[in-house]
Amino acid sequence: MNTLKDKLASGAVTRGLWQNLPGPELAELVAHAGFDWLVIDGEHGAWDPADIRARLIAAPDAVVRVPCDEAWILKQALDLGARTVLVPMVDTAEQAAVVVAACRYPPAGTRGMGAFVARAAMYSLDPGYITRANDDVSVWVQAESRAALDNLEAICAVPGVDCVFLGPADLAADMGTDASDPDVHAALTDAIARIAVTGTPPGIFAADPDRWIAEGARVVSMGSDAMVLAQGLRALL
Repeated sequence: MNTLKDKLASGAVTRGLWQNLPGPELAELVAHAGFDWLVIDGEHGAWDPADIRARLIAAPDAVVRVPCDEAWILKQALDLGARTVLVPMVDTAEQAAVVVAACRYPPAGTRGMGAFVARAAMYSLDPGYITRANDDVSVWVQAESRAALDNLEAICAVPGVDCVFLGPADLAADMGTDASDPDVHAALTDAIARIAVTGTPPGIFAADPDRWIAEGARVVSMGSDAMVLAQGLRALL
């Protein structure tokens, strides 16, 4: 069901793109361009369930970044058909455990039993979804603060956390600086190494993807569709 989860489990380095612009056409284009994954950004892009549904049809392996860790939002993303969710601002192992539980059906978790009327189970045409989902749904969490870095090993140890994704911009802001600061780079380098030692794939939104892959990152964002388009248009002009 979840080929992206399988790629990470195999130890592969994966490259992806953030999608901040709406519309399934861009999602389809990214999927066919050869990226390993696409993040549909519901945190800094619009949280529009109808649009997210359309983009998941265009790019079935897309990751949905929810705007926050609320259980009802995670349930909605999964019922729309998301196979992988990315949760921002996860600072503690306790928070990560609650997030994972919200993505698992009882008795393993707290997810509501409604997929049989939703797209996830193709509106009842895929009755096996319910029995597969706990194993196949993948949960990524973002470490974006000094508190999260303090708790990295504990977050990685939470069963069901499949990737810990670093957010350089938010981390830098929490440190009172910007993402170009050498102290931020040092913190990110150390965090990647610590995550990797646990066996959890480290991820990062990277201005310099090759540098962070060399440091050990395995889930690397190459940028944002909005930024690629904006900068490409300016360069063309």
